[in-house]
Amino acid sequence: MKEYGEHHLGEGQFAELGIKVEAVPKWAAHELGVPDPIAVLSNRAVRNGGASGANRRLICAAKDRYPTFRVDLTELFSRWLVSAGYRIDWLMARGAPGPSEIVIASPEERTFVLGSGSIRARLAGLHLILRIAVAILRGEYDIVQARDRSTSSVLFLLLAKLAGRPFVYWMSFPMLEATLERARDAREYIPTWRRVMMRAYVIVGKPLLYRFVLPAADHIFAQSARMKAALVQRGIAAQKITPVPMAVSVDRYNPSTIPTTDDRRLDGRDVLLYMGTCAPVRRVDIIIRALGAVVRNGHDAVLVLLGDTRPADRDALCEVAIEEGVSDRLIFTGHLPLAQALSYVRRADVCLSPCAPHPLLVVGTPTKLVEYLAMGRPVVANDHPDQREILEASGAGLITDLSSQGFAEAIAILLSDKAAAESMAARGPPWIAAYRSYSVHAELVSSVYSKLTRVTPP
Repeated sequence: MKEYGEHHLGEGQFAELGIKVEAVPKWAAHELGVPDPIAVLSNRAVRNGGASGANRRLICAAKDRYPTFRVDLTELFSRWLVSAGYRIDWLMARGAPGPSEIVIASPEERTFVLGSGSIRARLAGLHLILRIAVAILRGEYDIVQARDRSTSSVLFLLLAKLAGRPFVYWMSFPMLEATLERARDAREYIPTWRRVMMRAYVIVGKPLLYRFVLPAADHIFAQSARMKAALVQRGIAAQKITPVPMAVSVDRYNPSTIPTTDDRRLDGRDVLLYMGTCAPVRRVDIIIRALGAVVRNGHDAVLVLLGDTRPADRDALCEVAIEEGVSDRLIFTGHLPLAQALSYVRRADVCLSPCAPHPLLVVGTPTKLVEYLAMGRPVVANDHPDQREILEASGAGLITDLSSQGFAEAIAILLSDKAAAESMAARGPPWIAAYRSYSVHAELVSSVYSKLTRVTPP
């Protein structure tokens, strides 16, 4: 059994409570042929000491479900911060029914997984929470962090204060506002009793979060500058809010190491590409209508839709394509391994990033845009706070309105002068490396942690 810090994880002790202790392999860097994170610590962020964790221990109670797929967790924390010397414990609920367990990713990282389904699994989960609470009170963690946990964050705030440890809140999304919108949405089938519970959760959660937890937090990480501004409007001190937008690990998104796809359906054609979900809120229908306009204007173009698509969403988009006369010009790839997906991005003549101006989305930072730019591709994106900021600063794409005509006109500009488009696209990778790489974000986050723990990096 591995030792973690000063304490052994007793398999027999946890087995009696229905808690499974499981070791899993560390992040498989070899998937893309890139070095292990430990080997790339010669990057600027770590060389200057800004991202040195100095073996600090962090407990993070996250609303994300286990196993998580969010890159701001798997890359920023599990890869870069762990590689920089942090030891991280996670507390997450299981995404599907199953037992409570402790999953050991490495000697530096483990996850306390709260089980669901059976009463035994739930009781075992309560024991895990109790164990973490005792560890916090004993001062075993240098930093206590809650991520998007609107109500239960109160518990971790109080534990941190009792232990004399800094409490950090990480807001990646306006969860309470999203819950209220779902409760009000008559189009989604939700039992009445559950709608009532969701509304009650918001009624209780808003004052707890905005009037108690956030004002009392030692620091807050927000998804964007727009989210920071919204929190300041609620009376939260601006000096204790740090925006950490979505980013990429530039060694993974490196056009010089990713070969172009050999998909013959793309040969000799102008390739437009959209990467991400095709849910209606994403307005993929707009770029399909834009494809129709581009084809009618004489371009032999196809549109690659990269990623999983629900059958209902695919059928709806195909109907739009039939109306536009481009049903034979849509290419659905389904889910692909990252390297294969990026090979399609390499081939794209224009990458597209529509983002609806929804109140819940305007405080976000679309990941696909930074992924496109990191891969050195020209982009057309609609006017959205983060997208406008990125493209105006980098000069690596065009901004338009969220309409099929607007997208079609911008696409035509790039397709009509591919040399100029490639010159524009070349500005993307260096800008991303400087401002939207997770190695740089790790340095930023670690500098905040260092100030909170009053430890000067070596």
